[in-house]
Amino acid sequence: MAEVSAYSVSGHSKSKNKSENSSASNSNVHSNASHSSAPDLFQGSSSNIEFYSASNMHIVTYRGEYKSDFFLKRIAPSLVSNFGEERVSASSELFSYMFPPLLVMFSFLFSGFLSSNLGVPLWVDTFIVTFGIALGVLSVALGEQFSRVADYHRDARCRACCEPFACEEFEKPDVKELSTPHSYSVKITRYWKCKNCGHEEARTGSEGIVTCKGDPGVFTPRKISCRACGKNAACEEFKRPDVKEIKQKFWALITTTRYYRCKHCGQEDIKVEKQRI
Repeated sequence: MAEVSAYSVSGHSKSKNKSENSSASNSNVHSNASHSSAPDLFQGSSSNIEFYSASNMHIVTYRGEYKSDFFLKRIAPSLVSNFGEERVSASSELFSYMFPPLLVMFSFLFSGFLSSNLGVPLWVDTFIVTFGIALGVLSVALGEQFSRVADYHRDARCRACCEPFACEEFEKPDVKELSTPHSYSVKITRYWKCKNCGHEEARTGSEGIVTCKGDPGVFTPRKISCRACGKNAACEEFKRPDVKEIKQKFWALITTTRYYRCKHCGQEDIKVEKQRI
């Protein structure tokens, strides 16, 4: 089921003089930029939205979340020390993609063999197949854990003293989403500090998030009612939507951001739709 959030912004960009003080974000503002904040619109945190009318560009910044803990985190140093990162990564691939279909296929074949040759009851066949499927699911979950161990080893190594598993996040990450009529990107900056030497470092990357512009082909803008002036179908999309996909082992979170402007009063609406598939 899709989750939809909406936020209204002023439809007319505010002119700012370059000699004026910066806004609450303490950043210099271009003369054609308008600023607003949107509580809980992006990823459940307060967002700062900048709109540059000359280039039809939106820059959204907000605080992300720390990387979550995982089941094998405590024994991750021992796993990497004993087997090495390459073997741990290889195990992740095996448990995630090779073992599950083999386990399920074997359970069906074994069940069929017992039925044909020994005439076992139906409930035994059902139990064997169910057990094989359960082992397949468990294998995928274990593969995900091995993948997290390898990622944790790469993230937590200090680039100053080279000590493994020495770095921890000491501040929530900054997320920057940049949207133009023809492109869309997401960058995450995480802040790490070494427990051994005290070295602090900011690392920026996309972290595997897939981004693209939505509605490919001939773009037909959607229309919605304006929440400011109340006119029906007065707000129309003024650029293609942004699509962000965060992939997991069992599912993916698709976030679609649409930008509307009222042709009567100039009010702008930003709608964020989230769907788990």
